[in-house]
Amino acid sequence: MPPLIFSNIWFLPKENTWKELNFLAYRDTGRLVVHPDRLEFQSSRQHFVLAPIRRVSIGKQGRDFVNNWVKVEYGDGDKLQAVWFADGSLLGWGGLFGGTQRLFNAIYPLAGATQAV
Repeated sequence: MPPLIFSNIWFLPKENTWKELNFLAYRDTGRLVVHPDRLEFQSSRQHFVLAPIRRVSIGKQGRDFVNNWVKVEYGDGDKLQAVWFADGSLLGWGGLFGGTQRLFNAIYPLAGATQAV
């Protein structure tokens, strides 16, 4: 099965709170590649691989009460790390038109255990 590639993906390394004074909904924008066993995020600033994927959920996060975000928890052992992704296409409107749900549907099968937010 070939990897699925999503462009214009918003990325957050941690939940976006008011305290951090980050006025954008995201920290970085790039391309997310969904492989059968891992995720790969590439932007002009960074490139990293997430594996193994433990849990995937979708819902609101932090101070962003408009967009849904896909929360991906990954790692080995008891210390899971979490990151968030959303469809940032169409100047951010892509997520509201189902793009973030499609992203969730693509990532969901990679999870060892799943739960909703």
